[in-house]
Amino acid sequence: MNRVICKNQTWKVSILLLFLIFQVGKIQSENLKSLVNLEGNWKFSIGDDPARAIPDYDDSDWQNVFVPNSWEDNGYEDYNGFAWYRKSFQIREAFNREYLYLYMGYIDDVDEVYLNGKLIGASGNFPPRMRTAYDIPRMYPVPANLLRKGDANVIAVRVYDGIQNGGITQGSVGIFIDKDQERMDIDLTGYWDFECGNSVDQGNLKCVTYRKGKIFVPGFWEARGYNDLDGKAKYTKEFNYPSDLNTSGKALILGVIDDEDEVYLNGERIIWMGYKRGSNWYENAYHLTFRAYEIPKGLLKSSGVNVIEVMVKDYTGPGGIYRGPIGIADIELAEEMVKREYKDNRSGFEKFIDYWFD
Repeated sequence: MNRVICKNQTWKVSILLLFLIFQVGKIQSENLKSLVNLEGNWKFSIGDDPARAIPDYDDSDWQNVFVPNSWEDNGYEDYNGFAWYRKSFQIREAFNREYLYLYMGYIDDVDEVYLNGKLIGASGNFPPRMRTAYDIPRMYPVPANLLRKGDANVIAVRVYDGIQNGGITQGSVGIFIDKDQERMDIDLTGYWDFECGNSVDQGNLKCVTYRKGKIFVPGFWEARGYNDLDGKAKYTKEFNYPSDLNTSGKALILGVIDDEDEVYLNGERIIWMGYKRGSNWYENAYHLTFRAYEIPKGLLKSSGVNVIEVMVKDYTGPGGIYRGPIGIADIELAEEMVKREYKDNRSGFEKFIDYWFD
C-alpha cells in the first residue's frame, strides 16, 4: 500500500515538474544570427562626462564589470546616479546589410548608446525631467557604414539610475542580423512615415538614425524616442514591387505588433492569417502574435507605387511594430513562420497539454 502511495506521489511530482518546465521560457522566437557577442566584461565607471563617448578615451583605469548584470551585483551596492560602460570589439564576419541590430537588453533606468562616437539610440529621459525606460528592451539600428570592418569599434553607454538596481541588467547583448529578413522577396525594414500624438524626445534628435516624420521599423516606438505613447499611431510605407516577380500567392509580414492593428494595402484592408487566442485584445495576446497577412490576388501592383498603411493601437507599456521580419514573401514562407511562432510562443499550459495529448 505504501509503495502504491509513493508511486502516485512520484507521478504527481513528475507532472508538476513538467508543468513548471513548460511555464519557463522566453516569449520570443526571432531567428537571429549573432555577428558579435557583447556579453561579458565591460569597462565601467560611475560619474558623468560626455568625453567618455569618444572612441579613443582612456578607460584603462576603469573597473571591469559583467554585462548583463546590475551594477549593484557588480560591487556598486546602493549606488544611484550616472555611470558609463565601454566595450571594444571587432566584427570579422561578412555581411551585406544596410543596418544591423544592436541589442542592449534591459537598461535601468535611462540610456544613451554611442558607436564609434556617434549617438545611435536613447531611451527614457535624463534628469531633471527623469523618465524611466527600465521595462523597454533596447534594440537600436546600427548603420553599417559606422562599423570599422577588421578594426576596433567602441560602444559607449551612458546610464542614469534613479532607484533600486541600475545598469545593463538583463537580456541579450550583441550585434545581430535577422536571418528571416533575408528570406523576404521585398525587404521593408527601415524608415516608415510615422504619425502620432507625441513629439520625439529631444535627446533622440541627436541620434544619427533620427529622421523627421519617420520611424525605424522594427522597434518599440519608445526606443525610438516616443515616450509614453499609449494610444493610436499610423505607419505608412511606399514601395515598388519588381516587375519580374510574381504578384500572386504573396503575404505581407509585419513581425509582432503591440497591441492592436489594422493593415491596408493600396487602400484595401488585409486580414491576419494564422492563429489567434480568445475573443478580445487581451485574451488574444495580440502583443505576442506574429503578423502575416495574405495579399488578395490582383491587389499588389507590379508597376507603380504600392502603399501600406498600418494603424496601431497600444494600451499600455511599450508599443508599435516592435520586431521583424518585415517584408513581402511567398505565402508558403508566411505559413511556415506563423506556425513556428505559434509553436514557440505557446503558453506553458498549452505546451503541457500538447506534450500529453499530441
